[in-house]
Amino acid sequence: MSHRPECRRLCRRLSETLHPFSDLASDSVTEEIEKNLLIALSQVFREVKRWTHQLDSNEELLAEPANDSQCLVATNSNSNDHRCLDNIIGDLMRLLALNSRYSQHLAGNILVAVSEFLLTSDSGWDDFMHLLCVSLEIAICNSLRYLEVRYLDYDSSTSESLLKTKLKSANWSVVAAIFRVLRNIQKYLKQECDDKTMIPYLDSVSSLMNLPWDVLRDIYFGHSTEALKGNDDLRKAEQREITMFFGNLVQFLSSSFEHSIVLEDRVGYSPFICRIINLVTKLTAFCHIKLQSPEHVRISNYFRHKVLMLMVKLCSNINIEKTMPVTFIHLIHKYFEDLLSQPICGVKLDRAGFMEGSPFCTSISDPEKQTMLHSHLQRLAIFLFLKCSLSFASMKKESPDEAQITHNSENCSTSTGFIKLHEWLKVHFLADILANDEPYFERCVRFSLSFLQLFMHEDDILFEMLLQLFHVPFYPDRQIIKNESLAKVENNLVFLASDLFNPVHLFHLFLSEILYDHQVLLDYLISKDTGSSCAEYLLRSLRIICNSWSLFVEFPGSEQGLGQLCPKRTSFMAAMDCLISLRTSINSLNKKNLFPYNPQVLLRRLVRFEELCILAMN
Repeated sequence: MSHRPECRRLCRRLSETLHPFSDLASDSVTEEIEKNLLIALSQVFREVKRWTHQLDSNEELLAEPANDSQCLVATNSNSNDHRCLDNIIGDLMRLLALNSRYSQHLAGNILVAVSEFLLTSDSGWDDFMHLLCVSLEIAICNSLRYLEVRYLDYDSSTSESLLKTKLKSANWSVVAAIFRVLRNIQKYLKQECDDKTMIPYLDSVSSLMNLPWDVLRDIYFGHSTEALKGNDDLRKAEQREITMFFGNLVQFLSSSFEHSIVLEDRVGYSPFICRIINLVTKLTAFCHIKLQSPEHVRISNYFRHKVLMLMVKLCSNINIEKTMPVTFIHLIHKYFEDLLSQPICGVKLDRAGFMEGSPFCTSISDPEKQTMLHSHLQRLAIFLFLKCSLSFASMKKESPDEAQITHNSENCSTSTGFIKLHEWLKVHFLADILANDEPYFERCVRFSLSFLQLFMHEDDILFEMLLQLFHVPFYPDRQIIKNESLAKVENNLVFLASDLFNPVHLFHLFLSEILYDHQVLLDYLISKDTGSSCAEYLLRSLRIICNSWSLFVEFPGSEQGLGQLCPKRTSFMAAMDCLISLRTSINSLNKKNLFPYNPQVLLRRLVRFEELCILAMN
């Protein structure tokens, strides 16, 4: 692409600004030099943003006399346009390697601003993105010191040579900063550009999936271990830089995946999704670090959080292939088994402190925040495990070579997905039976309540989790024997999941956890984050309740969230009042056109529920 004059003008402006700092070394940044550099970078950043705004508003850029004597590169009509971009990126990359956090931040912001300017001027953006990815790989290879650049294709050996020179002092901090730049460019594209621009962007960055991940993992493990053996400040600093790189990488991949999902829905674009799925196995290995330092424990937990969130997004937003649930279950058992086998001890929901901050922002020594953190990671691991197990079980059920699983316990017991689920339940529930002498029904209620309380603290996955449990086979005609023995439970594992995740019982317990407050349900329904999933959960629950009315009426519920059974009449009356009040509120808002979507189907289900309640009261 032939670059417009705006691109050469940008190159000239950056060259003039950075020329006084061209020989600046990382260890020679004094306070005065840093001050002058920050002033210069801030001025350039504001100017590039102003130029972009002028172009976007179809304004003509103000003429600026060229000062060719100060330019580091030729900018006449015969100059190499590609070399212009090489110098823009190379000079800013060199600043990313300085031992100055604020200079790094501003240099990264200028790279993002340059990307916006080139997009608006329709001048060389594809070349800019390619060179940015080339710079990233060179920075990684220079940080590894002994690897040759070989993962990306280059159109010009001159570009590679120039960028290698500019990035000769690159470290992991530079790598992390480039990933942060790529992610910020992606945010801009999502907000301001159409799909035609996002696709070339993803095509450019998808080549980064070919980087030497196994080598990076070994390097990270080596630095993490060595850093704890002594007081080598340099090695500790490098380990922190690698940690920052990995954190930015996972954030970048999560954002890229979300944008790929949108593109897949709109235009059927999926190559980047496939590459991320193939990379997850390598990423999970970074989480498997057993270190005793509190700082590294917190870092490791943060990595586990980011990788689990990425895996949850992968499972929640695409049509899962048959191999993916099996692969993810294997990864969970290999790297997150401690979370999966951790006792399920749900905490009573305290709505007064419901909006507390992230546990990652607090000291690792705070016991309350540590409990929050472990519960959060446990939630993600269990949600992902059940999502994959039940998805695989559903695929088995829907296979054309197999009959539909209804009440056929033989088919159910041979399904790999349900076998995995039953193995997990045995670890938790049978151990609980051995430790207590309560009747089987009471144990089931207590387990269900603890499980529900674990997820009540995170609305974003609460309803996703409850909706997943509808995949568990439900046997409404089966009567639970209240004094069922341990041996009988072991011999009837096919019914155990149904008893523990009984949708009628879970719905009763859910209402109990929100204190039968219909306003809480209403808040869930009108929230943009939980509205659709909450509505679906209510619709499916009400349908099952209306078809299994006696189970709903006879369930005794629990008292004060402690697993103690209370008179069934009390439980039924509280649930009835809550749902009838909800119907009244929804109907009132809908008549005023204040409800955010059409609630007619939900209202009809609630009316049917109210009719059955009236019959039960007579």
